[in-house]
Amino acid sequence: MESKADVAHVECVAQLARHLASVPHVHIAHPRRSAVAIVIRLVISTYPPYTPAQTPEATIQSLHAFLNHPLVSSSQAQVLFIQRAQHSRDPWSGNIGFPGGKHELCDTSDQDTAERETREELGLDLKMGFVHLGQLDDVAVYLLGQGTRMAVSPHVYLQTQEQSELCVSDEVASAHWIDFSCMVQRAERPVRPFSREYKSIGASIAARIFPKYAQTQPWWFRIASVGLGNLHYTVLPLPYTAEHSVTNKVLEAGPNSVRVSDHVRFASDTELYLWGISLCMVSELVDMSLPIAPNRSVASPWPQLGSWLWTDINWVTNTAHRL
Repeated sequence: MESKADVAHVECVAQLARHLASVPHVHIAHPRRSAVAIVIRLVISTYPPYTPAQTPEATIQSLHAFLNHPLVSSSQAQVLFIQRAQHSRDPWSGNIGFPGGKHELCDTSDQDTAERETREELGLDLKMGFVHLGQLDDVAVYLLGQGTRMAVSPHVYLQTQEQSELCVSDEVASAHWIDFSCMVQRAERPVRPFSREYKSIGASIAARIFPKYAQTQPWWFRIASVGLGNLHYTVLPLPYTAEHSVTNKVLEAGPNSVRVSDHVRFASDTELYLWGISLCMVSELVDMSLPIAPNRSVASPWPQLGSWLWTDINWVTNTAHRL
């Protein structure tokens, strides 16, 4: 039986385009909105001509001709990720994710937001040399006890022309093209929570319930922290190489210089650690790209509770996710 990781990447891109064109995305109605761009490229030496189209049906036909061209048909796909620069007031400081940001008054749609933010952060104009494949389901930014704070709209693009090198802004510490196989392999060989291979980002449950006491930490807060334990957010390690990465030279040389690995929680010298809503988006991206839907997604959308305290609850939530 053919491994999912062995499926030709152009077949995955074609399947993704068909799904995005035919399956309506889930829209979350919320006044506060953000949008991100999930940019895919195929590693090829020369790009064949691509004929832009005006309708979803014509776009699928143009993509079919492009993906089946001899220069493209055996190529490998890569997905663009960024690491956000380190800022003390930014709640996403150092996180791994996709280019994007908040909706502004100048934006007429979520797609406009994704394209404007990508242009500002990376100097990449998604209106030129890219085709908009479609939109994944909106993702809710949810905070414990505060409900949904924002809706994030992920838009998927495929590069169809040679592009100049990325030009990262001061909002971005680095940008990385990651092999698509790294994501597909995780869907085929899922990692069991709290096994030797399992990686997670921990967050104190007590700090989530009583945030205003997280700094002072009175005696009862410390007891609650030990008793309640941590939430463990699943991490997907993404191997990266210098060849397919661009680092912010200004940040690298400045007085507060940082490297990718300086954000210990979110990266090492060889891997980026993807988690949270960006990981949810990658899970849906992989699910929609494979010819046969995987038995399990890349990662469960729910965090794990401490294994020694909350084993039964973890079992229930993980079982519900597999259904």
